[in-house]
Amino acid sequence: MTWSKLDTYLFPLSLSTEAASGTFEMDVASGQMQWSRGLFAIHGLGQGEVVPTFELLMAHKHPQDRGPVRAAWLNLMEAGGHGALLHRVIDTRGKERRVFSAIHAQADPSGHVNCIRGFMVDVTQSLRIESQAAASEAIEGAYAHKAVIEQAKGIVMALRGVDAECAFKILADHSQHTNTKLHGVAGELAKAAAAGKAREALESFR
Repeated sequence: MTWSKLDTYLFPLSLSTEAASGTFEMDVASGQMQWSRGLFAIHGLGQGEVVPTFELLMAHKHPQDRGPVRAAWLNLMEAGGHGALLHRVIDTRGKERRVFSAIHAQADPSGHVNCIRGFMVDVTQSLRIESQAAASEAIEGAYAHKAVIEQAKGIVMALRGVDAECAFKILADHSQHTNTKLHGVAGELAKAAAAGKAREALESFR
């Protein structure tokens, strides 16, 4: 089977980036496989550099993932059907890649599986981008919370005539008493101050 057409499928991560992907086919009886150029690349190999087999495929799985992935494949070999796996691959350079595999085990009329086909997509960069975005959002949120808390501390200091440490304790005590997050308490006080009602709001604090 020629995989060149299938191997042109693209999995865009962004306007300027695409995920590496590849296709495979395995003869169940022999364990011999055919890999597209993209699948060789995911494993850090050039096309035709090695003869791909099921055991070679398993050897490149992350040690912690190898057992579950092998079990999933063996189940498909025995029963047929479709499978989808998110796991890790270690390429020839020792680089860890996170990949998604879709597998189809085709059974003949007698229920015997002769051939398995599927594709693999390297989602490492996609997950990294998502993680970086989540981290950035958390950091931005932390700075935003810090800013509003500092603003609320200033309001308490001005209205109660206390120092920064005491002002923070007043905010923290009210947060605990009302079971409200500290930045929520600070935000409400800042909002009240913007409306000219900071003194009234502060009167409700313990």
